[in-house]
Amino acid sequence: MSPEKENCDVNVEEIFLKIEAYFGFVPKIFQVLAENPQALKAYFEKSEVLMMDESLPPLTKEFVSIGAASALGAEHCLATHLEVAKELGAKNEQLLLAIMMGSFIAETKALATSLRVYEDFKS
Repeated sequence: MSPEKENCDVNVEEIFLKIEAYFGFVPKIFQVLAENPQALKAYFEKSEVLMMDESLPPLTKEFVSIGAASALGAEHCLATHLEVAKELGAKNEQLLLAIMMGSFIAETKALATSLRVYEDFKS
């Protein structure tokens, strides 16, 4: 099947409706990926599998997402997941703790890596 035919088989509007139902809007990452409908579909399907997995409650998944976004310095992801978590009932102190935990792990990773280099250097 040609890429053009495969792209015609992707219903971008349907994907966007599902994304908007979850986030309340369509985040920029999905908007830009729509330029390549197959890539949008693949990324969305992965996202959907993770978000629909019931191993963790939705709010817990949002706290994980907030921590990860904080650790990575992903400003737009952080803002998006803060909003979703708030809609799911998160309190401000919970949101702040998730941010601080993510940032703490990022700091710990940097420190642990740097201290190992320092230890090797001293030898």
